[in-house]
Amino acid sequence: MKIAVIGGGVGGLAAAYNLVRTAIETHRNTPEVVVFEAQDRLGGNADTMTFSFGEGPQNIELRRWADLGVNDFNKAAYKEIDQVMQTIGFEQGRDYRPLENTTSYFTGDGSICFTDNPGHWWGTRIDPKLKESVDDFMKTAGDDLRQGKYMSYTLEQYIQERSKERAWDDRLGPRVVYPRVNGMYFVSSELGPRKMPFYAVMHYYAIQEGAGKDDVNRMYFVGGTRHWITTLASYMTRHLGVQFVTGISAAAARDSQGWKVFDTHDRKNEYRADAVVCATHANQALRAIKTPSAGVSPVLAKITYETALSVAHTDSRLLPANRNAWCTYNIRIHTPGSAAMKPYTITYVGNRHQNDAMNPDYNMFGLPEFFVSINPHRPVPESMVLKDDDGRAAMTY
Repeated sequence: MKIAVIGGGVGGLAAAYNLVRTAIETHRNTPEVVVFEAQDRLGGNADTMTFSFGEGPQNIELRRWADLGVNDFNKAAYKEIDQVMQTIGFEQGRDYRPLENTTSYFTGDGSICFTDNPGHWWGTRIDPKLKESVDDFMKTAGDDLRQGKYMSYTLEQYIQERSKERAWDDRLGPRVVYPRVNGMYFVSSELGPRKMPFYAVMHYYAIQEGAGKDDVNRMYFVGGTRHWITTLASYMTRHLGVQFVTGISAAAARDSQGWKVFDTHDRKNEYRADAVVCATHANQALRAIKTPSAGVSPVLAKITYETALSVAHTDSRLLPANRNAWCTYNIRIHTPGSAAMKPYTITYVGNRHQNDAMNPDYNMFGLPEFFVSINPHRPVPESMVLKDDDGRAAMTY
């Protein structure tokens, strides 16, 4: 059986990997799988850029990387990914390591600035009463995921109701939860994170940050997510026989003989397939599948997207004014208590996300500091945007 997978992002790679592995493990005929990707690289939002800061001590070039999209995972929760990593020989300590899991919250005028780590840095300790409410919220809300009672609640409705029962601090929503959700989700409705479904929000925090339980073990990819993607793709090619075709804007159409997959820019090149997996965003799927099944197009058309900007840079003005509050994740509080709290924005301190303090190769005096901002709340000057060896700016949409 021949299967075409359109889209070489994480979803497409997962589909191809599991199609072949399942066939092997169930002793069925192994399908011939070809993955088509429009870009010249695999990974989709797992996008890494590398750059040089020049020579460091002992004339060693300081080369660093920044992930402009997907950048870490919770090893304690992602059991299947952990199993895949073990299978392909992607090892902890060499290929991925624990990151520094810290967060700051701040307003632009500096009137509010604190970290979620009691006593971690001078003058930035979160108020113990607020910290107690934050911790109880994460445990209680994580547990409440299993309660059907809250299935139809918005995040705001949930916090308002449970605050009365749990005596949570009034600052919990406006200063922590809403900004935190706003910093992790692209929320564009009129009321932003407040009106997001409680279940959608807490499902993420249960998986990625261990809400409702204590097992959280967040990891970053050594060398960036591109290292993970290339290692996985290499294994799939060598051991699973998966073929990858990049740089082709593929589309598929059904005919009497099955499916034909072709390059939209060059119809001469065709690939015959018995089945097609479209592992793309909904708007791209509408263009890629020329003969969709009845009812599919109206559903896909209801899914809309907005564009976000991710940029790697050296502009520290996007961080808390109090340098002692700099954390791995730095979340800007818009007007405290405001309804929408837009735009979605967060800034990562690259040196903390890559846990340089625990890495002897980088834990040295004078280490260049760099940051990654998603939808920076002020424009980053071009001179502060990092560039790769070819002069390409470290920016992506």
